[in-house]
Amino acid sequence: MTCAEIMTPEPKMCVPEDSVSVAVDIMWDCDCGAVPVVKDMDSKELVGIITDRDIAMHVVKHAHAHPSEAKVDDCMSFPAVYVLLEDPVEKVTESMGENQIRRIPVVDQDRSCVGIISQADLMSRLTGTEALEAVYAILRQISVSRSKNKEESAKTDTNAKKNDTDKEI
Repeated sequence: MTCAEIMTPEPKMCVPEDSVSVAVDIMWDCDCGAVPVVKDMDSKELVGIITDRDIAMHVVKHAHAHPSEAKVDDCMSFPAVYVLLEDPVEKVTESMGENQIRRIPVVDQDRSCVGIISQADLMSRLTGTEALEAVYAILRQISVSRSKNKEESAKTDTNAKKNDTDKEI
């Protein structure tokens, strides 16, 4: 199964110059938690993604009284992690897990945003245990705090160095 078969097609998008309130309105109207950010509405070339968490953290951190005071460019994530239309679903679950993300834009060969895949898409469009296993694998990876991942990496690096030192002696 490919990304084209499970994606939500033609998601609403915004541009970096839009106020954050534009992204908030899209999220509210579409009942979603992420909006692809494109270079312009003609090419729809993907440049980033903005999530409800990005907005909440930026607005609070910078003490904005209203989301219209900030631009999408100020708080979007970039470069966006994405998959291609023809990529297999396994690429989606792998990318989501590795990058600790819950939604991933889908682009065509011109890098134009043509869809988005969320965990809900995986659950509703995959069948039986395939869906459960895919979402479980993603949840396991994205639920580990990034600081814990950094600690694990540091421990592994330290142990590897220790083992190298032990071998030299």
